[in-house]
Amino acid sequence: MIEFAFVATPFLMLFLAIFEMGLLLWTNQILEEALSQAARSLLTGRSTTMYTGSATANATAFRDAVCANTTSFIDCTKITIDVRNYANFANAQSGTAASNPIAGGALDTSSFGYSQPQPGQIVVVRAVMEYKLYFSQWSTALANIGTGKRGLIASTTFRSEPFPAS
Repeated sequence: MIEFAFVATPFLMLFLAIFEMGLLLWTNQILEEALSQAARSLLTGRSTTMYTGSATANATAFRDAVCANTTSFIDCTKITIDVRNYANFANAQSGTAASNPIAGGALDTSSFGYSQPQPGQIVVVRAVMEYKLYFSQWSTALANIGTGKRGLIASTTFRSEPFPAS
């Protein structure tokens, strides 16, 4: 019985850590795929008729479109959307790097917004979500935005199609 306790405790901890990592990767993949599906409207120019409100209203509507492609496991109220347009890929790289949402162990999406893509622009779309760790709260290896929390970032970058400008 004592030997079993010595073996079972590390085995159970390892099993829960593996399960936690699998759940985290699955959630991130679902978020990536949902963002990719929703970003199709930005790529083709359909977004110019779908999102016609203010930047805040458009970000919320786009977040809802992302959430429509996720599972009920993902809490959509914790997702923040950022849609930015650039003239070239070099500007997109430097602009995205300058607005990293995870810095200093905290999640900062205050600079996020929604900018309607125009034909031929480079578009960077990001969805950031605060993910609560379930079994690995004792581990700091997975947490990057505080105790028991991880920031998941899904992103896609593309050149919008030459659709007719609105």
